[in-house]
Amino acid sequence: MQHQRMVPFKIVSMDSLGQGVSKETDKITFIFKTLPGDEGQARVTSAKKGVQFCKLTQLEKPSPLRTEPECKHFNNCPSCHYLHTPYEQELLFKKESLKNMFYKTALPEIKVTPAVRRTHYRNRMQLHYHKGKKLLGMLDAKDQTIAPIPDCLIGVEGILNEIKNLYQNQNWLKAAHHQPEQGHVEIYALDGQIKISWNQNYAHGGFTQVFNEMNQLLKAELNSWSKKDPSFELLDLFAGNGNLSEKMNYSKRLCSDIYQKKISPDFFSQDLYAPEAVKNVKQKLSQIGMKPEVLLVDPPRSGVKNLHEWVAELNPLKIIYVSCDPHTLVRDISSLIDYKISDLQLFDFFPSTFHFETVAFLEKK
Repeated sequence: MQHQRMVPFKIVSMDSLGQGVSKETDKITFIFKTLPGDEGQARVTSAKKGVQFCKLTQLEKPSPLRTEPECKHFNNCPSCHYLHTPYEQELLFKKESLKNMFYKTALPEIKVTPAVRRTHYRNRMQLHYHKGKKLLGMLDAKDQTIAPIPDCLIGVEGILNEIKNLYQNQNWLKAAHHQPEQGHVEIYALDGQIKISWNQNYAHGGFTQVFNEMNQLLKAELNSWSKKDPSFELLDLFAGNGNLSEKMNYSKRLCSDIYQKKISPDFFSQDLYAPEAVKNVKQKLSQIGMKPEVLLVDPPRSGVKNLHEWVAELNPLKIIYVSCDPHTLVRDISSLIDYKISDLQLFDFFPSTFHFETVAFLEKK
């Protein structure tokens, strides 16, 4: 069968998803948990025209970039991607990945803000479970397998302690007694307490950045940028509680997002993906006498496909795009032909994984 086929590999580079890339066969091969210089055998898990995806089965020649992973779950867990190489090398991979995504664009030098620590940082973790198989852990989206992680290192101390407690004597099975056969549990730190929710929407209690200290560094950078010029009128889209813009140097501000609770006058509840969103926000701006000179957007991973419509209607002098998925950031700003990137920064909110936060500062040409 195709999925049992073994292929040789020799990793020559890394892709943007933290996969090693090999060109040893007639198909380009992508393999997690590998590094440039690694050679060996891998099992094909899926394939399509010109490419195939594999799992590492035998490492015959290790890369000189390879080190012993700090976490004992690394080889089986699908959530971390770079713990088998020094952190300095991880940052180089990420910077090169971001640069390659902008290969059609002239860029300033990318500034990288490293994580203040590589593990013990997440204030929110989601585990999947299967009661019949008695499995709790990280879900591999490719084959839907669950990897147990009782000694995970990625969360803050309180969350890791709670995870250990769930695994001890399989306490999670008792806690999930009235839950569906399969599902997920979220463990999160909020207001100084560790809380657990079963089978609720992600961040149902309110979204927060998963790395508190890195969030503060990003806010400090935005505040510093905002003080280079006189105060300005600011529109903050996908604003949440106004976290990123609250201390920026604005004279007026409007934050927009979906709000379930009563909000203050400078917050406007609106589904920003709705067809009428641009019209409704523009009308609100007109009502409060605002003409934003700076547009700040911090969307979900799906990005803002119609960013060009917002820009055409609002005509801001400057745009700040904060993104947890640089692929959608590149897609969205590529249509803004009247703007140039004046500054591009990488904040490592998600060390040990291929994810990172990107901030693009754009100015009108």
